Amino acid sequence: MQRVILAGRFGVSCLREKAVLSDFDLAPLGDDLFLNVERRCPVVLVQDTSSSMRQVIQEVNQGLADLRTDLVKDPLASQRVELALVTFGPVLLAQDFMTVDQWMPPRLSASGATPLGEALLFSLEQLRMRRRAYQEAGVPHYRPWMWIVTDGAPTDNWRSALEEVRKEVDAGKLEVFTIGASTADFRVLKEISSPRAPMKLREAKYREMFLWLSQSLKPVSRAAPGAEIDLMPPGAWGETAE
Repeated sequence: MQRVILAGRFGVSCLREKAVLSDFDLAPLGDDLFLNVERRCPVVLVQDTSSSMRQVIQEVNQGLADLRTDLVKDPLASQRVELALVTFGPVLLAQDFMTVDQWMPPRLSASGATPLGEALLFSLEQLRMRRRAYQEAGVPHYRPWMWIVTDGAPTDNWRSALEEVRKEVDAGKLEVFTIGASTADFRVLKEISSPRAPMKLREAKYREMFLWLSQSLKPVSRAAPGAEIDLMPPGAWGETAE
């Protein structure tokens, strides 16, 4: 079982935060930070789309669709959880940060190498820009999540990116999760997600993995900042990598 502490961050106008509404009072307000001032839970999905993913890329696509379908059923999570999708092979911003009610996952294809280091640096920059946007709008947010999924080893210089990731984690600004298929380099993933252990994906259970992510984000989006949340065991889709 893994645990996260929901450290909150506040913009200059945190007094604008409205009282929590009931599920029936919430209306889709889209991605406009000046209209929807609900506390945000930003998650950047860092997804391997290198050529070795070709046999399972449709499972990834379906898993992303399932993630959105499940999260949008929760009215509060659909307005608090923001998803961005960064793919690597090559590195692209496949989908910018949007609340779940507006987020539509693209259809991914697999090609190229595995520039994980470049993808990490790019993802960190997307998170930094989003935090600045929250501050400017006076919208509070939880500690961001980075959800990294790969089936191989980095083909670029990932250690410089590791240093930047560690700075964010050590400063309490980021939660990092790494998930690898059986062919992934778990030595690298362990260094990236430390002190959190990487997870090993069973077979090609990407749909089950993304559904687990959805079920984990729902209680996170409802919790008070500073609260501790025990995440569910991965169950059928994975296990802790040794």
